[in-house]
Amino acid sequence: MKLLIGITSSIAAYRIPNLVSQLVKEGHEVKTIVTEKAKAFVAPQALAVMSRNPCYDDAQEWGNTNQVLHIELAKWCDAMLIAPLTANTLAKMANGLCDNLLTSAVRALGKKPLILAPAMNTAMWENPITAEHLARLKKYFNVTVIDPIYKKLVDGDEGIGALAEDETIIHVINEMLSAGEME
Repeated sequence: MKLLIGITSSIAAYRIPNLVSQLVKEGHEVKTIVTEKAKAFVAPQALAVMSRNPCYDDAQEWGNTNQVLHIELAKWCDAMLIAPLTANTLAKMANGLCDNLLTSAVRALGKKPLILAPAMNTAMWENPITAEHLARLKKYFNVTVIDPIYKKLVDGDEGIGALAEDETIIHVINEMLSAGEME
């Protein structure tokens, strides 16, 4: 399966090269998009090495003259995973903003599966706006949400908000594939 992975600026982004490596070992073809702020937590080069494909960011989107990169990536993939998904990017997508490569690619997905793996502080996750944003996205996209998990968070709080374990994310992707939801 061709999987496009978007990485946003949660501390959990440091885990994504390992997730990418595991998905590639299972036979998935992976391409990645990293937001500018996510680069504080994950190196684009690590994502490129693990995926065996370039890691894309806004510089490639706005500097590319041969094709419209967000359209090409959306056409290429069978599904898109955003892990970790921050409250900020969730709000952007729910309100139709397309101000970077990642949010533009989401907008171009059409009916392809959009898998969301949020990671945020418990208060942010439990805020009613988060549920409203997820519900809004489910109206317009083929969304599957992999809920965050309970644990001690980076800020010292304990609660729901940590990125789901890699095994859980991989299981959901593989289940969707075997159920015929993806090509």
